[in-house]
Parts: sequence; C-alpha cells; structure tokens
Amino acid sequence: MKKEIFCLVKRIVLFFSPFLFALLFLVLLYVILDPFKVLKEYDSYYISDEESGVTLNKNWISTKTFEKNYDLYRYDSFIFGNSRSIFYEVADWEPHIDPGSSCFHFDASGEGLYALNKKIQYLNSKNVAINNVLMIIDYSTLEQTASQTTHIGIIAPQLENNRNLLNFHFTSLKAFLTPKFMLAFVDYKIRGEVKPYMKKGFLLDDLPIHYVVKTNEVSFPHFERLIEEGKYYTPERMKIFYERDTTQQTYSPPVIFDAQKQMLQEINDIFRKHNTDFKIIISPLYDQIKLNESDLAYLRSLFGNDRVFDFAGISDITNNIHNYYEDSHYRPHVTRKMLESMYRKTE
Repeated sequence: MKKEIFCLVKRIVLFFSPFLFALLFLVLLYVILDPFKVLKEYDSYYISDEESGVTLNKNWISTKTFEKNYDLYRYDSFIFGNSRSIFYEVADWEPHIDPGSSCFHFDASGEGLYALNKKIQYLNSKNVAINNVLMIIDYSTLEQTASQTTHIGIIAPQLENNRNLLNFHFTSLKAFLTPKFMLAFVDYKIRGEVKPYMKKGFLLDDLPIHYVVKTNEVSFPHFERLIEEGKYYTPERMKIFYERDTTQQTYSPPVIFDAQKQMLQEINDIFRKHNTDFKIIISPLYDQIKLNESDLAYLRSLFGNDRVFDFAGISDITNNIHNYYEDSHYRPHVTRKMLESMYRKTE
C-alpha cells in the first residue's frame, strides 16, 4: 500500500514539475526585472521626459520618495489628492504660502479618503511639520473607505505600519503573472513599443512624463505643447467630450456616512494639532455633478466655511472644453485661477 502511494505521489510530482519550474522561473524573472519597481531602491521612479512604460503604483512612489528625501528637504507643506491634484503645481502654490516652505506632492492615482487619511496620520506619527495643505477631493475620493486592491492602487505598507506588507507584494506578483500583463510586457520588451492593447487596464502607457524628484511632481508639458500648436483637440479626442445639462440639475448621492466622518474627523484633528493652514478643494469635473448638499454642509461644518472651496457644477470653468485634457483631468491654468481665487478670499 505504501509503495502504491509513493508511486502515485511520484507521478503527481513529475506531472506538475514543468508547471512548478515555469512558475519558479517567472517569479525569479519578476524579482530580477522588478517591473513595478517595488522590490529595489531607485533614486527616481520615473525617467523624466520619457514614456512611462509599465504603469506604477503612485501611492508607493510618493511614500518611498518622501522617505528617501525628507531628511534632505524637510518637507512641511503637502498637496494631497488623486491624479487631478498633480496639476496644482508647486510653483503656482508657493507664492500663496509662507516663504521658505518646502513642498511635496503626496498624491496617488485614484486616491481615496482611506489612503489620504493614512498619509496624514503617517506624517503626524513621524512628527513631520504640516504647515500648509492643499487637499483635492471629489465624490470618488470620499467614496473610498478602504485600500484599493489593484497592484497600482493598493496602499503602501509604510502607511499601515507594514501590516499589509505580504499582501502588497503578493498583489504585485499576482498582477505580473496574469497572462494579459505577461503578453503586453514581453511584447513591449521585445519591440520597445507601447501598442493600443497594452493601455487597456492601465497595464502600460507611452505618455512622456516630466518628473521632479524633489517635489514628487508629475506634469505633462507634451500635452501643453500640442495645445499651443493646435494639434491636441483633434476630432477623435473631441468625441470624449459628451453633452451635458445646461442647468444645474445633477447632484451626487450622499457619500459621507459614519466611516467617512471618522476619517475626516481624524484629519481635522491632525490639522488643528499642527495649526495647519489648509484648503480643501472640490474639483470642477467635466461631468458638472455637484456634491450632495448634505455632504458639502458636513464638510463646511467640520473644517470651516473658509476652508472648503466648491468648484464643482456648472461654471465658467466646467463649461469650457479647453480647460480639460479629457473628461477627467483639468489643466494647470485652471488650478492657477482657482488658487488665486481661494487665497484672495482668505486674505
């Protein structure tokens, strides 16, 4: 009986050994190549003014860049938010805050309230001065009360005292092993070209990104050059801009409930502790949907009327298609206008 069991086990091992070998090879390849840049140390996670290639986790990049450079720059002023916040450029913000402030973009793609709160708690736990803050939010920000689960969205382990360290790295490895990523990645490595199918699911991208390590600031001057040359708003791109109501009839459903209230209260407590000069901006999205009136009232009652600036809904900003790169992100000249308006009101 024992001999029969041994033979059965042996046959099973022999049957599966090619698969196990292939899996071990792929894991080794993942460790060597580090496609998502989560295993090795990098002075800069982006090569400025070159195509981005593999889509990276900006939450991880922001946190690692802060850790590597804090002792050198002693950051004390922060811009928080999702990818829309990157267009609030440090050079435009600095004239409105204390001279000598050291600014850092602590943003992430698809940033939610959960991750945003964790970042502010992280800074507080490290006894980092939080003198000035811009916090860029919208409905999608307030909606998220847990960490994202994708490899490009999962929260950096440092922000959770490394409790999610294994899950963070397993999520990245699992994403690497998926057939759709492997196909796109191998094709890209062989041909050196980002093809349209590779962009689906945010696997790879060919956008040239300008990146400043000191401030963790991402920008897209390539887009602005195309706009100046009259080459950006092509008929194909204009199809993105759908028709909207001409009167303000659309409001989002309520989104601030007990979980959100607790996180927002924790943020407010830390801001008050640090005597932070902060501004909370509700983004002027192309959809022109305003926050639910009860949510806006809660934000203003908690943080103060002079701290919350609502730019959502129908306005001169949202009515002008040329204020947007597409139907999700507005341009830097818009953020400059908003900054000037906000700080003029609070002077």
